[in-house]
Amino acid sequence: MPLTYALIIFELVVLVLSISLHDCAQAWASNRLGDPTARMMGRLTMNPARHFDLLGMLIWPVLFIFRSPLILGWGKPITFTPRNFRNPSRDEMLATLAGPAAQLLAAVIALIALIIVRHTVPGTFDSLVIASQLAMRNLSMGTEGLPGIFPLILFLYFCILVNILLFVFNLVPLPFLDGGKILMHYLPFNAAKTYQSMSLYFMFGFFFFGFYIIQIAFIPIMTIFKILLFSL
Repeated sequence: MPLTYALIIFELVVLVLSISLHDCAQAWASNRLGDPTARMMGRLTMNPARHFDLLGMLIWPVLFIFRSPLILGWGKPITFTPRNFRNPSRDEMLATLAGPAAQLLAAVIALIALIIVRHTVPGTFDSLVIASQLAMRNLSMGTEGLPGIFPLILFLYFCILVNILLFVFNLVPLPFLDGGKILMHYLPFNAAKTYQSMSLYFMFGFFFFGFYIIQIAFIPIMTIFKILLFSL
């Protein structure tokens, strides 16, 4: 049981940092593209307090983290003022995509760091195997005699796991997610309004079936990362 709680803390910390990265990246991109709204609201920071959303950063993750090693979350939406963008039609989409792009980049950086550790620190291959199992709450793996660098290995593996999951989650084309905002941008005006008005129904549907949809993309991407991690 203490190991389970330690894993939960590790994952929650990574989740909060990853959500903050997503929101900070969107604020940074919008500022670079001419809209300082998010920066002026204090969102151009990795400080989780500036991005905190009670449901997305606390209630939802805590409700599910004891049931599954794969958890989702979100921060307060980043506010854009489209007329400030140099090219409103293009730049708002780029600023929106900056969030998922930052999470994919974070997963790639964590992967590279783990590959470097595997080649430079003796005996870390077995630690990587154990970390990959513990991250999925497989507690049958022995944890005795692990090297002092193991917490870093586990943290980096969680960085891959959580950021890929959030990358896929945010690109699901639902009105309240980045993917939905991009989709609505290309829909006819009336169709976009109708789609947005159905947000509540989509949210209820996502609550029951969304995770199965996310796994369709998450599992292949995560498999590619694991193959690269253990073969390069």
